[in-house]
Amino acid sequence: MNVLLITPETYHPSSKVEADVCIIGSGAGGSIAAAKIVKKGYSVVILEKGPYVNQSDFTQRQKEIVPRLYEGSGAQATDDLSMAILQGSVYGGSTTVNWMTSLATPDYVLDQWVNQFKLNEYDLGSMQRHSKEVSERLKVHRVDELSHNPQNLMLLKGSEKLGFHAYTSYNNSVNCIGCGHCGLGCTYNAKQDMRLTYLQDALSQGIEIFTSTKASKIKYKSSSKQVIHAVMTLENDRFITFEVHTEKTIVSASAIATPLLLQKSKLTAGGTVGKHLQLHPVSGVFGIFEDKMYPTSGIPQSVVVDEYLNMDGNGYGFWLETPDLEPFLAGAYYPGMGIERREELKQLNNMGVIITLVRDGANGKSTVSNGEVKWRRGFNLQNGSFSLGLVPSIRYKISKPDLRHLLKGLEVSVKIALASGAKRVLTVHNQKTDIRNTVDAKIVHSLPSGPNQLGMFSAHPTGTSRMGMDTKSSVVDQTCEMHNYPGVFVMDGSIVPTAPGVNPMITILSMVSRAIEIGEW
Repeated sequence: MNVLLITPETYHPSSKVEADVCIIGSGAGGSIAAAKIVKKGYSVVILEKGPYVNQSDFTQRQKEIVPRLYEGSGAQATDDLSMAILQGSVYGGSTTVNWMTSLATPDYVLDQWVNQFKLNEYDLGSMQRHSKEVSERLKVHRVDELSHNPQNLMLLKGSEKLGFHAYTSYNNSVNCIGCGHCGLGCTYNAKQDMRLTYLQDALSQGIEIFTSTKASKIKYKSSSKQVIHAVMTLENDRFITFEVHTEKTIVSASAIATPLLLQKSKLTAGGTVGKHLQLHPVSGVFGIFEDKMYPTSGIPQSVVVDEYLNMDGNGYGFWLETPDLEPFLAGAYYPGMGIERREELKQLNNMGVIITLVRDGANGKSTVSNGEVKWRRGFNLQNGSFSLGLVPSIRYKISKPDLRHLLKGLEVSVKIALASGAKRVLTVHNQKTDIRNTVDAKIVHSLPSGPNQLGMFSAHPTGTSRMGMDTKSSVVDQTCEMHNYPGVFVMDGSIVPTAPGVNPMITILSMVSRAIEIGEW
């Protein structure tokens, strides 16, 4: 097979493409799968819905680049609009736009997977070995403590002052200059995302990658024969269709798009495809400082506060980080409205933001699904829309224990910001808060915090095609092969059986690497 990266500009029309393996998606799971499988002698084709991008495309001009990089131009959300879900829809997937945080799956999470889901192949020893391998490939290292920007120093010093455990984090970069625009793609090719690592490895071994190409349906014929219906988008809303004939199919389209594709393809036996959506719900606080904080500059998330990660002793809780505060995100989440809000946002350089990320699932029942992705039609009670045809639907309800953890995280964040010198701290509740002393931090627990009463978002959807040994409560086995459809695999965040409790890139890479090792490839 020729080495080809095929874009709409270079595509030569063909009604049929053939390969041993077709991978749908070029994010973390699909990229490492391609790199490892092609080495075993298989011919591989990747279909990536998003556009091809390279270093020159990352202009840092948000108006033009955000729609190219993000699903739904960054506006993807749950049906009730209470939770925005940020996902990359681009060559390299979300790794192209993530904030580089590279953390291994916690030990107690792996223990839970072994004990609760019988995933003995994913014990601590096995996952540590694969985590080490992928971390080396991505040049993961602890951030130099001299590189902390003012926002991260605020989080670190404030936590130390209050006695909360905090540490300098790890990321996947080489010669990072700390421009602070990771979420817009790395202008300097410092971030070692999939484009520069596993996709490059796969291309060097001889694969085809079709970009701007969506897999619309999988026609399952047998364990050794599937046909993928593909649609490539051209300029001026034109498109062309073709088929990929393959012996094995790997769906790596994300925890949102993967279940939608499987459902559309009627690959849903077992009844759990699309259920058990976990999101790592996120909210935050804005600290207002006398000194300049420059939250849009510097390495994001170089400090992690994990004091409450195992809050109730059952492996659930929250952790704190600081964001890559692009103006398009600040504009979406800063509280208030009108002229007053506009004037306050002009002081963005004097703000320091702390985000709380919750390991959701603390209600403790693996059979309970707090979120679901599926196709729906008709009247949608959550947003008032009506559709005669089937449309994608994302529904999620944060559990009471998880909401309690989130609010505790906001309380702790307020205290840290004030301990670091903030004049006042604002939460992102609809009911505007202006907290100026630590005694008042507990007010967050009494504020209305239901859907659309507290600003929340997610960048870590997982679990909608989860791995497990029980065919009734999971979708794939330990090799990532679907229980009821041999020859079709899922290799992305969908397979993660519970929320991992850390930024999930290394978890996804390690799980897929392990699955290929133990599978019959």
